[in-house]
Amino acid sequence: MSSYLDRDLGKVLSLAVFVSDHGFGHGTRICAVIREIKKRTSCTFEIFSGLPEWFFKQNLGSDLSFNYHEIKSDVGLIQRGPFKHSIKATIRSLDEFLEFDSTEIIDAQDIISKMNCNAVLADISPLGIHLAKKLSIPSILVENFTWDWIYQPYSERHPEIRSIISFLSEIYESVDLLIQATPFCNKKKHGISIPPISRSLKIKPHLVRSKLNIPKESHMFLMTTGGITQELQIDSDCVEKMNCIFLQSSDQKEIKRIGNIIYLPTKSPHHYPDLVNASDVVVGKVGYGTLAECWATGTPLLGCYREDFRESSTLKAYAEKNLISEEITINAFEHMTWVEQAINISNRSDKGTHQLKINGRSTAADLIVEFIN
Repeated sequence: MSSYLDRDLGKVLSLAVFVSDHGFGHGTRICAVIREIKKRTSCTFEIFSGLPEWFFKQNLGSDLSFNYHEIKSDVGLIQRGPFKHSIKATIRSLDEFLEFDSTEIIDAQDIISKMNCNAVLADISPLGIHLAKKLSIPSILVENFTWDWIYQPYSERHPEIRSIISFLSEIYESVDLLIQATPFCNKKKHGISIPPISRSLKIKPHLVRSKLNIPKESHMFLMTTGGITQELQIDSDCVEKMNCIFLQSSDQKEIKRIGNIIYLPTKSPHHYPDLVNASDVVVGKVGYGTLAECWATGTPLLGCYREDFRESSTLKAYAEKNLISEEITINAFEHMTWVEQAINISNRSDKGTHQLKINGRSTAADLIVEFIN
């Protein structure tokens, strides 16, 4: 590590950033860190990800420039909807991806070299770490889990995944700086623990409600499926509860309102952390990003967890201890039978406490800038 620290990197740094597109949580987390890095030092960013370019423009803002390179940087788990995945399809995709010999991967290596990137920052793409080692530049990993750890429970029924786990473990163990963002799943001896990472807020809650025409006295419930849209079965009782406004992600290209239900496009003009902060309760699938932003803003969480996804128990335990949180079943969420429970939990709101919390995005940025310099 010292050889990296001793280099004369010049005044302008360059980071190659590899971001998993397994949901939006890895992307939102790394965007929060990138914005903090930019506040601390002059730095250019080469972003490699399967997440769309608009996602980074939206989350990094117009004041932060970057070069975007569309690439399959990770496999993760092949999803069959917000709550289901296919291990067989995942293994097939991993077998191909981990050869690391596609044209786009070779092109990525050339870009990193030509741009004289000082380091690779990954969340939680193994590809970025692999290329860093190949190019003899330092690698930085931000994670709350790694895929080798996630895949382990599947190895008994699918022994063919064991060699994949071993290969990924070697890659993850090779990183030069490991930052583990709370709540992390598997503490590593060489990992540096930091608080949860979430994005910063932009506007006040009353302005969010005003833009959406939601009265101050109405309950505002934000429903989340973790970046994978799914039409929920709207119960007639929900429609009749006109003192409740429901925000649901959808495949619509524009915001659409039908009665007391507001359908938000995935590419929404509203900053998502502001929506979380303005809501009385966030309801739905719990991933790292949703959990961290509820924690940061003090917003109650009515969450459902995937029983067959290893991260879930860690997120659930953290939510129970550190958030105003209750669990609902996936079936209850999909059929929207949780409204009375949401109204009750909203009365226990912890709003206003976010100003007292140290956010991991600042800690991570400090560690990264110090490491590279």
